[in-house]
Formats: sequence, C-alpha cells, structure tokens
Amino acid sequence: MLVFAIVQILMAQKSKNNGTVTLKNGISKLSILSTNPFGIFISRLNHNFKQRASSSPELNFSLESGNIWGPNVKTYIPKDEAIKKRLRGIPWFSRQSYYDGEELDAYTYEIETDGVIKGLRGELSLPLNEKQELVLGFRAFALTKGKFPTAILTSDDFIEFFHNNIAGGKDPFDRDVFGYDKARIKYEDRNGNLLDMNSGDFTFGGIETHYYHYPEFLNDKKIYLNFGAHLGTNLSKYNSSFDLGFSFSGIKKMDFNARNFAFFGFGINGFRKRILDLKSTIIDFGTNDFIGSLETNMEFNFISEGNTTHSFGLSYYMQTSLNEKDEGEYAIHVRDEDAYNSWQHGTRHLYKNNNYWTLTYTFTRKIQTSFYLQQDFTVNNNPDLQTGIGIKFGI
Repeated sequence: MLVFAIVQILMAQKSKNNGTVTLKNGISKLSILSTNPFGIFISRLNHNFKQRASSSPELNFSLESGNIWGPNVKTYIPKDEAIKKRLRGIPWFSRQSYYDGEELDAYTYEIETDGVIKGLRGELSLPLNEKQELVLGFRAFALTKGKFPTAILTSDDFIEFFHNNIAGGKDPFDRDVFGYDKARIKYEDRNGNLLDMNSGDFTFGGIETHYYHYPEFLNDKKIYLNFGAHLGTNLSKYNSSFDLGFSFSGIKKMDFNARNFAFFGFGINGFRKRILDLKSTIIDFGTNDFIGSLETNMEFNFISEGNTTHSFGLSYYMQTSLNEKDEGEYAIHVRDEDAYNSWQHGTRHLYKNNNYWTLTYTFTRKIQTSFYLQQDFTVNNNPDLQTGIGIKFGI
C-alpha cells in the first residue's frame, strides 16, 4: 500500500505540470484472475477490453488477496475399466462406501488448502504502432494466515462472521472444526509429486508476453475489437514450463450524453498448458491440457466536473475445468474423518467449470486506480472472497 501511495503522489504532481490527460481506454479493469491454488502456477489469461493500443508506454501494478479453504480430500482413479463402468452409476458421495480405495489398483491424488494468498502482478504495455502493442508482465504470490489487519474482508473471521450472520449458515465449510488463521497448501499429484506451502512461503509464478492487434473496421459503429497471442513462462519450482494461448475480445460503446456512457464487453481465450517443459519433474495441475475461458463485462461511466472518469463495472468470468470432466464420473472422493460440510470441493470441483463475479470501481485521469470485490458463488476452489487494488500510469 505504501508503494501505491508514493506512486499516486508522484503521478499526481506530474499531472499538475502536464495538464489533464486521461488514461481511459475502453473498459477499465486490472487482472481479475482468482488466486486459485492451482491457477497461480499456470498462465491463465486475463481478458483485454481496451478500445485501442496504448498511445505511450504504460505501467500497471495490482495487489490481490484471496481466502482459500478446503479440508483434506483424497481421490482414487481406478484403472480397471469394469470398475469405472460400475462407478458411473453410483452418486459421487456414495462411491467410497462401495470400494475401499486402498485395495484398488488406482491412481491417487490428495489436496488440502487453507490461508490467504497475496498476489502481486505487474505489466508494461509497449505500443508498436496505432494498431498493435506488446505487453510484458509477471506474477508472484505468497501464502499467509490472513490475520487482521493484513487481511480484513478476506480473513477467516470476517468470512465466517458473514456466513453466521448474513448468508450461509453456521460453519458451512468446517472452519470451526479445523481452526482459523492457518496457512497450508498441500497437494500430492497422481505421480507422487508434492506441493507443500506454509505461512510466509513465496512463489514467483512466472513472466508473460502478450501481443495484441486492434483492427479498426468497426470503430465507426463504436465497436472495438482485439486479437491476442500469448506466451506464458512458468518459473516456480513446482511448474517450469511454457504455455501458449490466443484471445479475442470486443466491446460496444453506448453514449448517453457528453458525460455519461457505457461499455459492454465479451471475450474468449484459450491456452495450451506445457507446450514445452523446462525440467523433468513438474507437478500435474490438472488433466486438461487445453484451458478456455470467457468473460462478459458491463461498465457504466460518468465524468465529474474535474474531468475524472468514474467507472462501475460488473463482470462474469467462466473457465473450463482443470480436470477432464469424464474422469469425474467414476472418481472416488474420500473425506477427512473430521470433515462434514462441503468436504469434497477440493477434488470434485476440479471437474467442474470455474466461475465467479467481480464488482469493480475505477477512477481515471492521469492515473487509473481500480478496486474490486470478487465472489465465487459456486464454491469451486476459487477464494470464497477476493479483493484487489491496482494502478496504471503512463511513463
């Protein structure tokens, strides 16, 4: 937060010296990618809803905080085709009663998650010409206990207060059973590779390279498109590899009057994980090699008397499952003996599409400053609640 404040002061002073130049360029949004405990290790793609390439180099930094939680779940994937066929007709919550996983010839993987993931992202946008730009970025994360005051809305205490008093009911996810303010991500994949993170552990996720082209053939209709090509270089000790992706996004602008307007955006993208591995031992973060996502976004804007643009955005993000859906039809999920409520999410929801809603407020002039609040209503391994703050400024 101190770094953000210093940058704000310096750029505000520069704004006084250089006049009023706005950074408003399409839908204002920082990265809204969730601090998913698997997602932080792979090159997921944030959707781009800009109208045009940046007119000059820009820097973009964001901080995010997301509360993750899931008691231990061990999953067995039988190798015998006859057993797979029989399991397909049995509800997922009854399968562990029909077969003892320890006696099966099966692949296994196991996961438990707890804590608040803090993320730092940075991007440098370099315009190549009026229709093209290159964006270079990085991502880094730390696992914390999320105690007050380092985490307020994303702390265990606040989330359970919300559940107990507003929505969700008494202890819907067994936090009371296992205890608050802990930090642990433990995951053993089906090949026996282990990820083990504890409080204070830091991981540098990697660097990203994005190329965007902005065609102009629909600009006269106030429709703005962009196409992207993406290379992700994962550099953590758990995943050192290259990912390759593509994207398409478009926005429609609607003017109400000189000071009020709205944008409606839609984007799709996809990437292929691990097109090239950089070391021999890499943790398996899902059996789906190709991951796709879509986002819809609507934003209302008004320009104040001081020529500051205030933007209020609401977006829905959906990503395909990290594991192949068919495998989920016969996987055996075995709960921790102390877990009772929603215990299966850690592994069962790896077979479900990933989705969440994000509410964003941005004010833009010489500096663009954004805040967001994100909610995963379907409890599919994203943070129960995530917050973020970001700034963008020209250099």
